[in-house]
Amino acid sequence: MAHPIDPKDNMRHSPAHPVVRPLGAFEHVIDLYISRNPVQFSLVVELASPVSAQQLEDALARLQQTHPLLAVGIDRTGERPAFRASTEPIGVRQVRGDDWREAAAQEQTRPIDAGGSPLARATLVSDASGDRGTVVLLTFSHQITDGRGALRAAHDLLAILAGQTPPARPVPIDQESLLEGPPQAERPTGHTPGPAAQPAVATIRPFDATAPSIEIAALDPATTAHLRSTARVKGSTVQGALCAAAAQALSALTGAESIRINVPIDLRAALGLEDDVVNRFTATTVVLRDPARSALWSLAQDATAQLRAARGAARDAALMLASLNPADALQAEAAMLAATTADLEITNLGTAEPDTSAVAIWGPTMSTQVRDERILGVVTYAGSLRLVLTTHGDATGLPADIASRLTRLGGSAGEGWVSATGVHVRPTTSPV
Repeated sequence: MAHPIDPKDNMRHSPAHPVVRPLGAFEHVIDLYISRNPVQFSLVVELASPVSAQQLEDALARLQQTHPLLAVGIDRTGERPAFRASTEPIGVRQVRGDDWREAAAQEQTRPIDAGGSPLARATLVSDASGDRGTVVLLTFSHQITDGRGALRAAHDLLAILAGQTPPARPVPIDQESLLEGPPQAERPTGHTPGPAAQPAVATIRPFDATAPSIEIAALDPATTAHLRSTARVKGSTVQGALCAAAAQALSALTGAESIRINVPIDLRAALGLEDDVVNRFTATTVVLRDPARSALWSLAQDATAQLRAARGAARDAALMLASLNPADALQAEAAMLAATTADLEITNLGTAEPDTSAVAIWGPTMSTQVRDERILGVVTYAGSLRLVLTTHGDATGLPADIASRLTRLGGSAGEGWVSATGVHVRPTTSPV
């Protein structure tokens, strides 16, 4: 339900807390949806060395000085919602444990108050002795950034913890204002999509603070590199291969004869936009038919062609979403469900910059309160492609199955993939 305005808002929205800028049209759609259905996501950063809560708090304060939208709340009291400046620090919660997945699942049970500030927080996960590497979970409400922007924030946080001072950035303008200026991208040719598959009607799963399940798997660096090079030879991309392997794995799990995969498209990469902590994305749906009886590389090539066409139309798709102009949260729900209904979402953040202070980066872990949704977050870090699945449904073993199929797809001579328990599993020799 919508967050009520509390007495503290008089302080938050006083002249001492000026308007940073109004929400853009797409940000407004997201905010209306979030007013009834919490949508926040976490990136998981495994550090090589322990970090104290005070060190993290100090670094986050400097990160807020670098990225303006990490120091805002949302004022919904005017005719148009706006980001308001805030002096409140990003909160840090400490938990003890050896498995960050439990902490990440708990982050999905605690909605971020959009009427408060800031719209981000951190969780510090360490073992009981505190002498091993620390895990930092960075959690963001979706009005202020997408996954790639969160990755930018994570890299800058690592730089700050290492003693560097990233320069302060200007307030990023809204997506629509940015897209209305540059010229249209050329439309790719050579792919004619087949008839659209009819999706099942998605429904909202009312938020009840139930923790989702989280499963992980990873390809080792040798397997990841071989998959990338083989994909190029086969006229595919790693993202296309991901879609193909996921379609086959999900078809095997559910028996579905056609798999719909929602794929967010990063406009930074598609349109050459600046890397910033802000929303810069649209989405497309990849439809793969008869995956159980299709060759993986054939599916990967089909997915790659569909994604290439979608990237060419990314600007128009983003502006279309922004033009929906829902009047209330119910209309925003209908718009978002129509745009994202799928059997699986694959949010691939691409290759993250290497940093010696971090052992691994995972994510995003996320739920959007859509019934039976499955969200697969993907990051390639330190040469290793990492998968993390967040779901309230039954998808046990899905990341491991996808990783195994990707390993066979690449035909790697490496050690294979790593399961959620951290045990290397060598690829099977079954044919693709």
